[in-house]
Amino acid sequence: MPTSRAATSEVVPPLRDRIRLVAQTLLLRALQRVARLAPIEEKVVFASSRAAELGGNLLWIHDAVRRELPTARVVTLLRPLHARGSNVVARGLSYLRFMWRTARELATARLFIVDDYFFPLYVLPARSGTFAVQTWHASGPFKRIGYAVLDKSFGTNDWSVRYLPIHTNYAMALTGSRESAVHYAAAFNMTEGRFVTSIGIPRTDAMFGAERIARIGAEIRARYKIPSGKRVVLYAPTFRGATVRSASTPQNLDLAALSARIGGTAVLLVKEHPFVKARLQIPEALRSFAIDVSDYPDINELMLISDIMVTDYSSAIFEYALLERPMAFFAPDLADYEEERSFFWDFRTGVPGPIFTESSALADWLAAPTHDLAPVRAFRARWIEIADGRSSERFARQVVAPLLAGRTPEVEWADGRRDSSSA
Repeated sequence: MPTSRAATSEVVPPLRDRIRLVAQTLLLRALQRVARLAPIEEKVVFASSRAAELGGNLLWIHDAVRRELPTARVVTLLRPLHARGSNVVARGLSYLRFMWRTARELATARLFIVDDYFFPLYVLPARSGTFAVQTWHASGPFKRIGYAVLDKSFGTNDWSVRYLPIHTNYAMALTGSRESAVHYAAAFNMTEGRFVTSIGIPRTDAMFGAERIARIGAEIRARYKIPSGKRVVLYAPTFRGATVRSASTPQNLDLAALSARIGGTAVLLVKEHPFVKARLQIPEALRSFAIDVSDYPDINELMLISDIMVTDYSSAIFEYALLERPMAFFAPDLADYEEERSFFWDFRTGVPGPIFTESSALADWLAAPTHDLAPVRAFRARWIEIADGRSSERFARQVVAPLLAGRTPEVEWADGRRDSSSA
């Protein structure tokens, strides 16, 4: 297991949090004993405890299964992160219903698919005959996660992962390249042999299909009244904060400076991270230049209509690289972010675009008529081996279809091994 912050003194969560973790674990295990009395069913479950509706990899795979395997039984198991009811009793009952349904689906699903941290999957050991897949919601390793942040203020802690190891019970995990698999293996505390790179990342399918791209572009432009003839700059910062509950957005980008420099030829679309509740405040005088598009559910679709993306530490850079368009990084708080969370690789030399700490310098760069795309192309080649608009279809055909037919997945694993069924 990776080195933890316990080298000198272990970080132990408050007693209340420890009691909650133990209680939730015991509850789920008790429910599982009952749920396992039922037989395994030939069904696919898409599960998320962070969203009220399917999105990203889950949505793309779901739709591909519907197309490729129309008779397959599909179940969605969704609960928004920190869902709130009208009162304590209502929240408690809602949570109990979700825990029971989760235990039941985990015990009886042939295939269980997640794309993020999913606590119940770590509590309940995999049942023989079931298959759990982690697709993760990023197309490559950037910000550190899982076991790779035990030495940081972000994420979980040593005591908790000793009591309940996270990222366990995955039979398979998708990743975009063999180099990515090395980093994710450390983050999930798994061997590289359980990663698959031969399928691609389903959510990257959003970056392909001329007719679909044209239709979506027209819809977004109409929705936000984006003027034609102006360049579109997408500003998509990630959240700050040691926990999801405390997520905040950076406030250090000078919108007035950008507007003064490029406002005559460009508009800025501001897309906040979904975890952020308090959005960046856009002054009334700048709202014809800076347009808040945070309510739009799919950042990949916003990328399609943009000419340039400005971000800081967002993993959206992997999908954007597929478009081979320029990127810039506004990171005046880089040192603080490295202390809070850090990266799998050197941010300063690894990102596919220039790094800025001053809004005026960023504005000057945005005003330039052309930008060097060589770093973007090199970044794409390094991190995404397969992207052709058919990753979701491959997943449906090579993972879902064989499993529902009683066979092993027909894939190539990151260590070069192939299942006998695909030899």
